[in-house]
Amino acid sequence: MTTQSVTSHSPRENVFSERVGSLPKRIIDTLQEWRRRISSRHELAMLSELELKDIGYPARVEAEKSKPFWRA
Repeated sequence: MTTQSVTSHSPRENVFSERVGSLPKRIIDTLQEWRRRISSRHELAMLSELELKDIGYPARVEAEKSKPFWRA
């Protein structure tokens, strides 16, 4: 007679292990997003007044340029 051991994890344990396993990916994704925001806001800061008017939302552009990179 053979005995099989089945390891059963509770749903809560599975969620925890998924979160821990995805932590490095979440960190990398966050850093990439921050880098994208820095680059995008830098590009906005380099636009001339005429180019900003051409975009059509100068007040919104000013607000976006002034945000820190960690704010969406």
